[in-house]
Amino acid sequence: MGATVGKAVGNLQMFASFKLGDSELAISVALLQEVVNVPEAISPVPLAPAYLKGIFNLRGTVIPVVDMGVLLGLPRDEKAPGKIAVVITEGVRIGLFFDSTSEILNVPVADVCAFNDAPEGVRAVVRSALKLNNGSRLVEVIDPASLLKIENIASLLSSTEQKDETLKKKLTRRQCITFHSGDREFGLNISAIREIIRVPEIKRSSVQVEYSLGVVSLRGVVIPVLDFGKILQVQPSSEVDVEAKRIVIMKIEALYVGFMVDAVDSIKTYFEENLLPIPMFDQKKMSMMRGVLPVAEDRNVLLLAEDHILSDEEVDEFTRGHSLLYSKENAKALEKEAAGERHAYISFKLEYMLSTRLSSVHEIANLTEDMVKPPGFPDYVVGVQHMRGEVVTLVDLRMYYGMKVTGDYSNSRILIVKGAQGKIGLLVDSVESIDTVDESKKIKIPSLFAKDALTALRGDIQDVVEMPDPTGKKKIFMVLDMPEVLRKLLNPHGSAA
Repeated sequence: MGATVGKAVGNLQMFASFKLGDSELAISVALLQEVVNVPEAISPVPLAPAYLKGIFNLRGTVIPVVDMGVLLGLPRDEKAPGKIAVVITEGVRIGLFFDSTSEILNVPVADVCAFNDAPEGVRAVVRSALKLNNGSRLVEVIDPASLLKIENIASLLSSTEQKDETLKKKLTRRQCITFHSGDREFGLNISAIREIIRVPEIKRSSVQVEYSLGVVSLRGVVIPVLDFGKILQVQPSSEVDVEAKRIVIMKIEALYVGFMVDAVDSIKTYFEENLLPIPMFDQKKMSMMRGVLPVAEDRNVLLLAEDHILSDEEVDEFTRGHSLLYSKENAKALEKEAAGERHAYISFKLEYMLSTRLSSVHEIANLTEDMVKPPGFPDYVVGVQHMRGEVVTLVDLRMYYGMKVTGDYSNSRILIVKGAQGKIGLLVDSVESIDTVDESKKIKIPSLFAKDALTALRGDIQDVVEMPDPTGKKKIFMVLDMPEVLRKLLNPHGSAA
């Protein structure tokens, strides 16, 4: 494509102009879809080029945002509110970030001056200029089509075509675990995760790479632990709660690997149709980014493809010199153990540490500001909350069981459980871990040892058992009978009783 041509109105061409520091740039109105304010949920993409400011969800389409100041090497006004011009070129939507809008220009055709040279790379983005006020004002014109010829950005076209094909596949209901690393929120399908554990003692290994933290023993099997944030070059947060850190255990090829994350946040249920494709730049690990899962107006989760987190070269790098330590025989020991009847349990806190089958929990969520207290409900029903088109009744389990209540729900988590009569949200103090345990190794403890808990929880404890946790230490599981809890809370009409 040659120089940018504006939308013609008679002998005039129409352009929209934008400010970038002291510079003024223009875009043909014919190529401009709309101009929007900078959204609250603009999500940075790990390992992206410096000029990619992030991505955001515009009415169901993920828009990559290019910082034009960084791309063109022009200074910006840091105090300006920012505007995003969404342009369409060759079927690809790209957001161009400027300081502010300027004006709409109707320019005579004779005053649109095309450059004669044919530069490559970033210089090709500006292909013409507008000669205004008898030449005293020059406005450079951006050619969006030239953006797609720049290294890194060119892959947007092919990745968009691939994602369009992905959307045509059969829709499937899935669950994912969401977690934080730095200020970024990521997601992994539950099926890819073997266990999530609290951080035990991490021992230094003899040979380490930059992102390796050491090793832990998982029921006698040595597991390397890697810093997830460093792998994706995510800046660490200055307000990390050490107690909230978790190790996510996954199987990469024939090895079990632990990834240290800052916090495990929630379980989300989604459909493939809800996953928004990302128009990807040519960057490291681009195949790892599966798509964007919008979970709130100001929150997006970047869903990852577990089989692309580490390359073969990276696996070879952090296992170098550890062939015996990380042998396949060790991994087979865990596989053999997993061959028995094993179930995942989610542990959470009230006055006691409780557990329930992970399969009983539809998802884990946070409280939102739109929680409303309906009249005529029992005291322990603290409100109702809209969740993706459904109204979920929220029950304070502390209040329901007559425990001490603070009324402060700022750190509470909601376990969304689903029965035949509907969904209900159970407020708990915190979610501690997700443990996969061997049912054959459960040792039932006489109820006498948990007499106080059984009394306080009104007989809703299904089992009190002792089982080895992932590090091999004995752990007491007081298993809440979730179907019984639901039966008591829900009447036949599906509302809190």
